[in-house]
Amino acid sequence: MQRKKLDNRGTWSRKPAKVQEEPEKKSLGPVPSDLEAKKAYLEQWALDNRIPGKIQSWYSVPSKSETSDWRIRTQNLTKTNRVLSLEGPYKGAKPPKIVLDIDAQIRKPHLQKFRKSILQIWFRATGDGRYGIAVQNILHTAEATREFKTFLNYLQHEHSKEILCCHQMQVRPVQVFDPAHPAPGSHITLHKGFGSDYLPIAGTGKTFNIIDWTPLAKEPWIGLPKRIREAIHPAKDDKFLECYAGTGYIAESLAPHFAATFAVDARKVSRQTPNVRYIQSTVDKEFFPKFFSGKFKEGKWTVYLDPPDGKALAGNVIPVLAAQGPERILLNSSNLTVAAMEIKRFRREGYMLRKIIPLDIEPGKDFFQVLFLFVPDRAGLLGRHEERSTKVIKRRENQSFHAEEPSEIVHFTQKRRR
Repeated sequence: MQRKKLDNRGTWSRKPAKVQEEPEKKSLGPVPSDLEAKKAYLEQWALDNRIPGKIQSWYSVPSKSETSDWRIRTQNLTKTNRVLSLEGPYKGAKPPKIVLDIDAQIRKPHLQKFRKSILQIWFRATGDGRYGIAVQNILHTAEATREFKTFLNYLQHEHSKEILCCHQMQVRPVQVFDPAHPAPGSHITLHKGFGSDYLPIAGTGKTFNIIDWTPLAKEPWIGLPKRIREAIHPAKDDKFLECYAGTGYIAESLAPHFAATFAVDARKVSRQTPNVRYIQSTVDKEFFPKFFSGKFKEGKWTVYLDPPDGKALAGNVIPVLAAQGPERILLNSSNLTVAAMEIKRFRREGYMLRKIIPLDIEPGKDFFQVLFLFVPDRAGLLGRHEERSTKVIKRRENQSFHAEEPSEIVHFTQKRRR
C-alpha cells in the first residue's frame, strides 16, 4: 500500500518562531526655536538613532532684524478683500525702520493703484543694514505703472543710502515667487528699475543676485565658510566642489584656501564668482563620473553637499560619489530623519562619520542645520568593506555633462524698463 504523503510531517511539535519586533522609534516632534531646546533635540536624535561620534560645539551667531530679509506680502481675506502683511526672519522679529517707512509709504492714497497691483515686495538684506528691493506685481493699467515710477523716485530720493536697487519681477505662470523654492518650469523676468542686479554680501567683497536664494538671516551665513574651514583644515593642494551651490558664496569664500574651487547648481541665475569655476548641471549619479574625468581634476577633493529643503540625495549619488574616492565629504542637512538614513548609506560605501557640527543658521526660527563630515574608513573600522585607498583621484576619459530637461529649468531673463 502506498503511503499518503504528508506535507507537514515532522512539524507537529514545533512551535512557531517568535518574530522580534523592533521597538518603534519615538518621534521627536517639531523643531523648537530656542537654542537650548535645539541642543536637547539634536542630542535626543543622536541617542535614538545611535549616531556615532561626539556632537561638536554649536555654530551660532546673533542676528539682527536689520541684517535679515523681510517681505511685504498680499493676503486674500475674501475674493475682493486683500491686505498687506509684514513677514520677518522669525516669529516676533521687530521690523527695522526702513521696512516700516516703505510699508507706510505704499499705503498712501497717491499709490493706491500700485498698491493693489502688488503680490509681494522682497527686502533682500546685504548683511550690513542695506537692502535691495524686488517688487512682484502685475501692472494692468497706465495709472499703476505711473505710480510704480513714483515709488521708485521715492526710494531714490528718500532712501538712497539704505536701498541699493529696486527691480520689478514678473513670474509666468503667475505665482508668488520664493527664492528658496522656485517652481520648475516657471519663467522669471526682471525689469530693471534702478541699481544693479547684484547685492554685496556685507564687507566680504562677494555678491549675490537679487533673485537668488540666501538664508533670511545673513550674519550666520556670512561666517559659515570660516566654520567649515576650521572643521576640515584643508591643505594647499586640496580642491573643493560645492554642490547645490546657489550663489556660490561658500565656494567663493573658500577659494583662497584651495588649489582649485568648483561649484554646481541647476538653476539658470547669473552669478559673479571670479575665483570659482561654476557649472550649470543637476547633481545626479551621472554628474560625478563626468566631473572627475578631466585631467585638471586629479588630486584630493572635498565635496560639499547642501541639498535644498533637507531632501535626500538623488538615487545612487552616494555610491557613485564614494567610488570617486574624495578625501572628505561634507553633508549639510536640515532634516534629521533623512540625515540618519544618509549616514547609513555612507557607512555602507566605506565612509565613516568623523564630525557632527550643528549650525543655528537662522536664529529664533524652528529650523537648524547639521554639518556631517565623512572620511574614508582607512583603518577598516566599519568592518564591512575593504580599506579605502587614500590615493588621489586619477584622470578618466573625458565626457560632456548631461543636459537637463527644459521643463526642469527655471528661466531668468532681464529687461530694462523704459
